[in-house]
Amino acid sequence: AQGPEDDAPDAGFDNGEAYTGAQAESGGILGMLDVMKSDFIRTIEETKAAEAQAEKDFMAFMTETGVSLAEKEEAQSQNKAQKEDAVEKLEEAEASLDEQSGVLRSSLKELMELKPACIDTGMSYEDRVAMREEEIAALKKADCILGKYAEYGPEGASEGC
Repeated sequence: AQGPEDDAPDAGFDNGEAYTGAQAESGGILGMLDVMKSDFIRTIEETKAAEAQAEKDFMAFMTETGVSLAEKEEAQSQNKAQKEDAVEKLEEAEASLDEQSGVLRSSLKELMELKPACIDTGMSYEDRVAMREEEIAALKKADCILGKYAEYGPEGASEGC
């Protein structure tokens, strides 16, 4: 059966045995004060070392944070400038689009107004072919007259054409 004595942590000596301490190292109260003094000195040295390390770590952290913050501020200003440039280009493109759309609308309107004059002339296809042939013949005669004029002068301009 396990009892309360078995639950106790190991103290380095058997239960029920008296602890006599480190008798060889004991020097009474003065010895205890020397141990406490050395403990305080060691604690002070460790604390100073820990504080120096913490200050060094803090300075490294602040330097790193400052550099990171400066980089992020620079990136932010560049991004802001890029955004402003893009917005300006977008506004210019929209203005140009509006202008070109107006030109397109007016051109289409003019085209629609001219379409009946070009397509619906009131003549049949055969009539248009005949008129075109007459026009071609007249142009050939004019070319011939100008050629004769250049070759023979005003008197021979119309002969043979």
